[in-house]
Amino acid sequence: MFNVNIHEDHEKEVDEIEEDDYKEALYETIRYLWMAIQAILYMINDCTNNMCCAHTTRSLTRRLKTRYGYDYIHEILKEDPENFRQVYRMYPDIFLKLSTILREKGFLRDTRYICIEEMLTTFLLIVGQNTRYCLIRQNFGRSHFTTSRSFNKILQTLNKFAIDIMVKPGSVVPEKIRESTRFYLYFKDCIGAIDDTHIPAMVTGRDTSSYRNRH
Repeated sequence: MFNVNIHEDHEKEVDEIEEDDYKEALYETIRYLWMAIQAILYMINDCTNNMCCAHTTRSLTRRLKTRYGYDYIHEILKEDPENFRQVYRMYPDIFLKLSTILREKGFLRDTRYICIEEMLTTFLLIVGQNTRYCLIRQNFGRSHFTTSRSFNKILQTLNKFAIDIMVKPGSVVPEKIRESTRFYLYFKDCIGAIDDTHIPAMVTGRDTSSYRNRH
């Protein structure tokens, strides 16, 4: 029974991946057809204007089909590791290791148009730098739909195996908190915090003046 469930789950995941690839390919095809229609309309409009002795300049934006995002990420991987870390919040070797884990363990696979490295880069820019979709589209030459799909694929994948790679909190309260009457009441159940985390807080009442302009 257990083996049957595993087999069914695997088939379901394969079906979902194939469905995602189909939707992505369909969307990209529709987008290129629409750009082709725009090009035809532009040519018709240009011919009409020439016939009427009135020339109108109109730009036609076309995005590269497959290579631009791939070349972009592999170029920045060759640059200064410190610069890479500042932008993508991890060093290049860690980035490549994470990409390899996602690929080898079968969590994700390269699609027809996008490699896993590009998906991960998109995710890190949005999460680490709060980069807007419109800027991601310009950097990688992708549509809004494809950018959104890449982000959500990485997000769902990280949620699946985060429990296996995250450090589990210990059951022992740190000595500095345990032996402090000032800290213990508020931090006895804390499991930890990320370095440089800023926690918004508001002081009310008569204590307000004592904490004004304190950081």
